[in-house]
Amino acid sequence: MRSKHDFPSVNTKTPDGIKPNGIPYKVVVIEPHEFLRKQIIQILESEGYEILASGKDGQDGVDIMERIGSEVDIITTDLDMPRLDGYAFLYNVKEKNYKAKVVFISNDTTKGVLKDLLTMGASDFILKPIKRIRLLERMKMLTDKIK
Repeated sequence: MRSKHDFPSVNTKTPDGIKPNGIPYKVVVIEPHEFLRKQIIQILESEGYEILASGKDGQDGVDIMERIGSEVDIITTDLDMPRLDGYAFLYNVKEKNYKAKVVFISNDTTKGVLKDLLTMGASDFILKPIKRIRLLERMKMLTDKIK
């Protein structure tokens, strides 16, 4: 008779949010809608990403990056935000030479806007509504490039 300890672990996969050296990717989440901000945070934390900070608009993002920018690997942000929009926030991140990759999670947009963001240095653009599987797949694609 087998005991429960005779069976291999079903989930042997390392969480995608963990670097090969065992340290989590450090993320900042900028999202104007509190529910969506919490949803993104919960999804990313479930895969081992470490959320360093979150904010409601681009100005919060600028303030956060001035404090901890050198520690951040990935930033998720919306395009349409009060005070400072996603364009201006991305411009600020690139102007200050932060190493963080910027991923936009936003509503449908035109090919021209998408092209502009990618030309400005955005790493990816994920369409809302937020789907757990899609978000995690795209983040994994990004972290595979960072490694």
